[in-house]
Amino acid sequence: MNAVEPASESVSLRAEIRLLATLLVVFAAIKIAGSSLGYLSAIVSAGGTDTDGSRTLFWLPQVLFYTVLLASAIRLRRFEPRGRTSVVSLCWLSLAASLVYTMLDFTVGPGHERPALAIAIKLRLLAGGDAWDLVFPLLAIVWLRRPQVARLFAT
Repeated sequence: MNAVEPASESVSLRAEIRLLATLLVVFAAIKIAGSSLGYLSAIVSAGGTDTDGSRTLFWLPQVLFYTVLLASAIRLRRFEPRGRTSVVSLCWLSLAASLVYTMLDFTVGPGHERPALAIAIKLRLLAGGDAWDLVFPLLAIVWLRRPQVARLFAT
C-alpha cells in the first residue's frame, strides 16, 4: 500500500505541474502577442520608424522576457530540471520588476505628483487583467518550490 501511495502522489504531482506549465505557456503566448501588437502600434504611430527608440523601448524587453518564459514553461512541461529553475527565477524577476516599476511610478513618475490618480489607475489595470501578471508568477513560485516538486525534478 505504501508503494502505491508515492506512485499515485507522483502521478498527481506530474499532472499538477503539466497544468501549471500549460497555463504558463498560454499566459506567455498571450503576453507575447499583446506586447508584439503594442510594439507594432508604437512603430506605426511613429510613422514607421523609431530612430531614438523612445516609443518602442518599453515593448521589446517584454517580448523578449515572455519569449524566454514561454521556452522555460515548455521545458517545465517536459520535466527538465532547468525548466523548473528558470521558471521560478523568471517569476521572481517578473514580480521584482512589477514592484520596482510601481515604486518608480510613485517616486519619480506621474504617481509622485498625483498619487490618488496613480492608485486609481493601478487598481483599474489590476481589475482589467493585470492581476494575472501577479497571479501566475506567484502560483508558479508556490507550486514549484515545494519539496516534493524539487525531489521530482531531481530524479
